[in-house]
Amino acid sequence: MRREYSSLLRWLGVALAALSLGFLIFGTPGGFLRKLDYIGAAVCHRRASHSFFIAGHQLPVCQRCTGTFSGALTGILVHWGLWKRRRSQQFPRWPFFILPLIFAVLWVLDGLNSSTADIGISLLPRLGGQAVPGAGLLGYVPQPWLRLLTGTMMGLSMSLVLVPAFNQALWSDGEEKATLRSGREFTQLLVIEGSVAGLVFLLQGTSSPLALYVVASYTIAGVIAMFTLLGAMIFILALYRENMAAGWREARVPLVWGVVFAAFVVGFMDAARLWITGTIDGVPALS
Repeated sequence: MRREYSSLLRWLGVALAALSLGFLIFGTPGGFLRKLDYIGAAVCHRRASHSFFIAGHQLPVCQRCTGTFSGALTGILVHWGLWKRRRSQQFPRWPFFILPLIFAVLWVLDGLNSSTADIGISLLPRLGGQAVPGAGLLGYVPQPWLRLLTGTMMGLSMSLVLVPAFNQALWSDGEEKATLRSGREFTQLLVIEGSVAGLVFLLQGTSSPLALYVVASYTIAGVIAMFTLLGAMIFILALYRENMAAGWREARVPLVWGVVFAAFVVGFMDAARLWITGTIDGVPALS
């Protein structure tokens, strides 16, 4: 039996979401792009040396996070838009998680190599090898394209988990089918993700304001989408309202509270960052 959400819960969520949006618009300095920077600062160090620039403007998040969050959003859109898997509630079969697990390991290792390169730690001299200028712990020089690629594949991997988890929590009309069903679909997803990453890489360094707004907005939409879906699931599970929605219209209340959750996380992380570092731009003492 489907239970309706109370009017108080519905309108409180709307009010808090509207208040959060109002604070973003009127409570943060600068124009549209600067407000995207504030959202990006909640999840990323935003160091200029690790970021792409389009039309002379630094993107809201670093190269790796640009890949991660745009990749996650692309994966979500492919599942729900291209494949129409809104009702599918089963996780992909375990062999489909072998590559995502490898992607996650590469994401961590490349991040470790990049971080250690910043402070001059390399493993090769300790093993008797020739030191490579600018190399990190794993012995190679960090590359922007590799940060973007490993981030994108990590975002793909996150979408493979998030979409079925969300579908399981929310939908009452779900079907016992996997969200990803074949190697052909996996290949298609890899090609689409790689194409998006390639397009971002080609656009970086250009002077197109349109490209700047599109790439920045798409990436931050990925940040908001991830937190919103996670927040909606927490809301549903906390109120024991699993499998109560039969369509997007009936999912409005959990999604609104997901937006509230996203706003809380971003606001809290930004406040903590400003208190600790005094800036949302980079990390003091690091370029």
